Amino acid sequence: MSGAVSIHIGVNAPRGRMQGHPLKHGESLAWRMAGLAEQAGFDSLLVLRGAAATRHAVHAALTSAAGSMTRGDVLLVSFCGHGCQEADLDGDDRHGWDETWCLYDGEILDDQLAGYWRLFDPGVRIVVVADGCHSGGSARDGDDVPPACATPRAPVMRGETPLQRAPGGWPAPAAAAAAGYPASCIGAPPRHDDGIRASVLLLASASEEQKAQDGLFTHHLLCLWNEGAFAGSFCDLHRLVRDRVMAERGPRQEPQILMLGSPDPGFPLERAFHLERRDDRTIYR
Repeated sequence: MSGAVSIHIGVNAPRGRMQGHPLKHGESLAWRMAGLAEQAGFDSLLVLRGAAATRHAVHAALTSAAGSMTRGDVLLVSFCGHGCQEADLDGDDRHGWDETWCLYDGEILDDQLAGYWRLFDPGVRIVVVADGCHSGGSARDGDDVPPACATPRAPVMRGETPLQRAPGGWPAPAAAAAAGYPASCIGAPPRHDDGIRASVLLLASASEEQKAQDGLFTHHLLCLWNEGAFAGSFCDLHRLVRDRVMAERGPRQEPQILMLGSPDPGFPLERAFHLERRDDRTIYR
């Protein structure tokens, strides 16, 4: 694996403490996120769903990617499933809890994910789309089928006059970064890189205190992506997805966008997910 790699994880019915509380949409949305990656031009796609989404499989996928990717490469990781919390035992979390992803055979802590991100070389960009509860609750709210996609509307762009426009009417990343647009996207940059030399952009379905409705965040992200027609930045995508989720859920679920690791202010201003199309993509199932 090299160049542009994507790994997509979806678990409806994990073992352990969430056994008996199955979801409906995590596994199907993992496959749809792989479709997004293919449309965006990623070289290789790995889909881990249901019983295939084990701790060993995720470990193997992330370590393999870290061992082959170098400066300028892009990794996309998506997760859709139950999210839980564990008591923070090493004192590195400000609120006393570690968030987890519930894989099929156990949980993976955010501390462990950070350990994987530390394996990547400087200059690698990692996009993480995490759709799961980031709160103390052990259940996800709601299991209704997500609504049909509404027709995406282009976001209202601010400060358009002084910015160079990219195709589709969006600000070019270099011009946008020079103009400080849109600085409000990343509300609280990390105080230090935590030993992560790569640049990690996290799109999360809810804050660390909140529950997330089954698949709602990923559903709206895919609707806005619109089979690759979306030409805005990660900041633009976050803003629109956040508005749609909160229109349904109110303050109970507020999607987040965060940066970890090495500073890269232009990263969230890049065109969301899009890469140059290549003909050598391989899908691994």
